[in-house]
Amino acid sequence: MVIAFTFEEKPYIMKTIKRIILTVAILLSYFVAFAQSYQIEGTTEGLADGTWLYLRNASPEKLLDSAKVMNNKFSFKGKSTEKAINVAIYTAKYTNYVFFWLENKHMSIVLKNGEFKKGTIKGSATQDEWAKLSQQGKNIQLRQDSLSNLFKEATTAEAKQNLQQQIAALLDEERLIDINYVKNNPNSLIATNLLNIYSSTWGKEKTSELYQKLSPEMKQHRFGKEIAQFIKLNQSIKIGERFADFEQLNTKGKPVKLSEIKGKYILLEFWASWCGPCREENPKLVKTYNEFKDKGFSILGVSADDNKKYWLEAVEKDGLAWQNVSDLNGDKNKAALIYGINAYPTNFLIDEKGIIIAKNLRGDNLRKKLEELLP
Repeated sequence: MVIAFTFEEKPYIMKTIKRIILTVAILLSYFVAFAQSYQIEGTTEGLADGTWLYLRNASPEKLLDSAKVMNNKFSFKGKSTEKAINVAIYTAKYTNYVFFWLENKHMSIVLKNGEFKKGTIKGSATQDEWAKLSQQGKNIQLRQDSLSNLFKEATTAEAKQNLQQQIAALLDEERLIDINYVKNNPNSLIATNLLNIYSSTWGKEKTSELYQKLSPEMKQHRFGKEIAQFIKLNQSIKIGERFADFEQLNTKGKPVKLSEIKGKYILLEFWASWCGPCREENPKLVKTYNEFKDKGFSILGVSADDNKKYWLEAVEKDGLAWQNVSDLNGDKNKAALIYGINAYPTNFLIDEKGIIIAKNLRGDNLRKKLEELLP
């Protein structure tokens, strides 16, 4: 059967079709927008009404939302441009906090005062994957904690050495679990994130090997691109080798090269405002700098901060009078990638010929070394 329309009916039919198409387009855009948003419904125990909770990115640090607890309830809403992001919910001064993987979905969270890390988190497949992987290493971590407690109580050098060997063996076992997970899950965001976190710890060779196994999708993800950047830049500088030059902006926004720092001996100091051990070490470093600066000792501080305000405040508060630079890329600072930094603080002592002669000299050890070099 053929249905024919008169000339007068055709404009009406065309307008109707256009209205339908427009309505469908609006509905599709609505559902896409809804699919790209998250909603967290939270339940608390032991938190007083009016307690503020905060939601922020893990890295780079950015506040996403805040909410008051009322009648043991709270909620967060928002959108993410990524499939899943690592975030934290915390109270003021981080007296309570928990990190987890947030997806653009409806999620539920149950948190107890003083035990946020044990909270129940549902609605994110990425979080479920992370929790499952974490469970694999839980027994190893418990054994590590037990051995660490025994180490503190050990009274003989032989006992301490034996415990250190056992702890090292457990660390290798834990490392192998993570490496195998990356190797066997090439399209996993969790696996890609693991490789990104441990790239400088596992080294350029192992990282390159595992990176090649990642899926094209994961290589294009932010984590995959950061891994590729590490492989491209890393030189894993060692004692006895010549320093690798780089240039970053100082606290006044002016470019400074390592090669421009003058001195008989230069300490290349990697630190960050958020690094507790770094901030504890700074007063000692200031004292040593003031004692030897007139004898030819210089320092170049490289900050692994991504927040300029916090970085500048730390420089001023700690009285760091030497040159300080940063590219504000956090622990993905390009200089840190070049030198393969996997812990903060880390430093390298460079002689006037540009050769690295020592690493990780702190406190009295740095002072004694400078006394030998600059009598």
